Amino acid sequence: MLVYALPGTLETREADLDLLWEAGATGLEERGDQIRAYFDERLDLSGPLAGGEWLEEAEQDWQAAFKRDIRPVPAGRITIAPPWLADEVPAGQVPLIIEPGMAFGTGHHATTRLAVEALSALDLSGKTVLDVGTGSGVLAMAAAKLGAALAYGVDIDPQTIPVARENAAQNGLSAPQAQFDEGTLGQGQFTAPASHAVLAAQGYDVLVANLFAELHDLLAATYLEHLRPGGELILTGILEERLALVLAALEREGVQNVQVQQDGEWALVTGQKAG
Repeated sequence: MLVYALPGTLETREADLDLLWEAGATGLEERGDQIRAYFDERLDLSGPLAGGEWLEEAEQDWQAAFKRDIRPVPAGRITIAPPWLADEVPAGQVPLIIEPGMAFGTGHHATTRLAVEALSALDLSGKTVLDVGTGSGVLAMAAAKLGAALAYGVDIDPQTIPVARENAAQNGLSAPQAQFDEGTLGQGQFTAPASHAVLAAQGYDVLVANLFAELHDLLAATYLEHLRPGGELILTGILEERLALVLAALEREGVQNVQVQQDGEWALVTGQKAG
């Protein structure tokens, strides 16, 4: 059995998990301070995946080990859990079931937790929510579970959309309460299907985006074009060292009531579009 061992954990390297799956990993396991990716053949793994070590080991039940290491993640009023731990969601918490796998956002990364906590702090009853860069759909689904009338997730990666839709179905969510399409924000135009043209024009009540700081800087004005006056903006995926870039962008665009919350090296920024 071929194992590619990378330093880190499922939480600290969640952004690399998709790359491992896409490279052909047949399974992932966290053991100690390493992520162990199982492959059928030795590959040239470079870029973000460089720095690992190839090991040859006796066969084992990696799926059992992977399931053993995953735990439910509480985030505000939501607890994110894999299907086999659905019964472990505490009473009083809203369960959000996510199958770990081919899309970013299992809830174990600080950026996901921060965003779900920020959504949980809002009264979303009857509100409309736009999730930009939805990945596994976890943020849009969290919004729907918290009472949003419509939570719309878009992503430029077409591979994420079937995953998000499957996750939504597993949580008993369907359109329009939770809907996912390939699309993005760009040059002031909402490139998702025409069914949301009216909302894109009048503005969503909440916009949440788990993207890199540089993208927040680039899209700051476009975010506001898709928010109604007084609408809530939730931005995460921001490394502490790049936080100033995002804050400057929001100041430039006149965002009000800006607040920052940090978890280790990661930051979340919230604010409101001027009324």
